Amino acid sequence: MDVLIFGGQSNMQGQTEILPPDNEPVKNILEYRHKTHSLLPLVHPVGEDLEDLLLAAHEGHGSLLPDFCKAYQKECGNNVVAVHVAKGATCLSDWLSGTRRFEQTLEKIQAAVALAEKQERVENIFFIWLQGESDALAKTEKNIYLRQLIEFKNSLKRKIDIKRFCIIRVGFFSQEKVYDRAIMRAQEMAAKTDKDFCILTRICSKLSRRKKYLNPYAAGHFNNEGMHVIGCKAGKNLGKSAVRVRRT
Repeated sequence: MDVLIFGGQSNMQGQTEILPPDNEPVKNILEYRHKTHSLLPLVHPVGEDLEDLLLAAHEGHGSLLPDFCKAYQKECGNNVVAVHVAKGATCLSDWLSGTRRFEQTLEKIQAAVALAEKQERVENIFFIWLQGESDALAKTEKNIYLRQLIEFKNSLKRKIDIKRFCIIRVGFFSQEKVYDRAIMRAQEMAAKTDKDFCILTRICSKLSRRKKYLNPYAAGHFNNEGMHVIGCKAGKNLGKSAVRVRRT
């Protein structure tokens, strides 16, 4: 069994236009819910509200998790427990060790892994990160974001046996694209210089400039079609990586 942790801000939290109409539980894939300390079939809407620290998919709508997990399992065949730890409108500094959000995130992940281990031996733990829009709005410099990203990853790895910190590279969000590109460059640099990181997909930069994939009611946020494309692409790529990890 593999534990897939989904962290980040609103596009990872899920802020689509409507609950997806073809909404059936994903077969053989579970989601951990911390409030009830339980594993439930993965279905929209994902996540749960834990104070204002972590939030469920906005207004009970869609997210990328079901499509990601289906594509991942199809590629590598592993059973999955999904853990949703996301909150919109957050900068990376809001997630660092020492914050209440970090502590709540860590608590939920550790509890999820412990419960998953009771069902089946956990082989891989992967962290999937989609965040950076708020840092672009805040004009966070590339080197500052890179330093914080490494710090965040290292703080998690000291507590959890995360095999890879996987990045869905952020798309365009701010009015001044130079700041979006600074975050993209920081994420690329992390994957280039630190073997713990990898880029799962860069497709967000393309989709974020096409109206077809955007939520008409929330500027800069992906709709269900966008979430489907991102989830399938990123999940497939991580599934391929999981197969390579198993072989080594």
